[in-house]
Amino acid sequence: MYLNGRRYTWSNERHLATLEKIDHVFITNEWDQAFLTCFLSALGTAILDHCPLMLDMNVEIKMHKRFRFEAFWTKAAGFMETVQTAWDSTPPTSNDYLMLHCKLRATTKALQKWSDRWIGNVKLQITIALEVITRLDIAMEARVLSDEERELRKCLKHKLLGLCSLERSIARQRLRLLQLREGDGNTRLFHQQESHRQQKNVMRSVRYNGQIYSGQDEVASAVDAYYGRAFGWCEARQHTLNLEGLNLPQRDLS
Repeated sequence: MYLNGRRYTWSNERHLATLEKIDHVFITNEWDQAFLTCFLSALGTAILDHCPLMLDMNVEIKMHKRFRFEAFWTKAAGFMETVQTAWDSTPPTSNDYLMLHCKLRATTKALQKWSDRWIGNVKLQITIALEVITRLDIAMEARVLSDEERELRKCLKHKLLGLCSLERSIARQRLRLLQLREGDGNTRLFHQQESHRQQKNVMRSVRYNGQIYSGQDEVASAVDAYYGRAFGWCEARQHTLNLEGLNLPQRDLS
């Protein structure tokens, strides 16, 4: 299991300490699927030179559905039109950072709706295609299939190849195990690694201005305050350029 918050679990307690990660928690795939909300952390060493490991079996972490840009979207029909419409739908504001944020947010919502409508759930489509093909195979053993049924069976098999390839591409993108070959893209290892990465992608606490913030609401407020201070605010300009008076050459950027 992934250890949250600590890199090492043992030290030799010397002035120039030697640090090692000796203590681990090993689990099986079946156990990992049964307890998806578990959380492993390390306590203080106290009187020992090892860090005791604490396994919390039920951690309530509200995980919002994250936006994932799928690589195959750029090859699908209607992608560019959806992005262009969503990008132009945001009204301009005086704050450039806020305007960029609004444009990206509108684009993500539009792409999610477009994907749900025109692409849908790939796993569900694969399951439906397999079920229909199975029923047609059983019917073929008892009678002669009609022309429409044979055409449907042939079409489903072609669609199934594309859907399996699409599911493998999605798994590879979310997994980032680039050293594995394309043929291993839909194995059980891929799905286990995908769930493992989701458990690691959690911030339990952050440090800001010398103070530690814990809990989802406090962490979110500290992150907003940090980036708000880093980006700053847009001040009103006292002077500007009259670009039209410079008679600069114009280009059609469409």
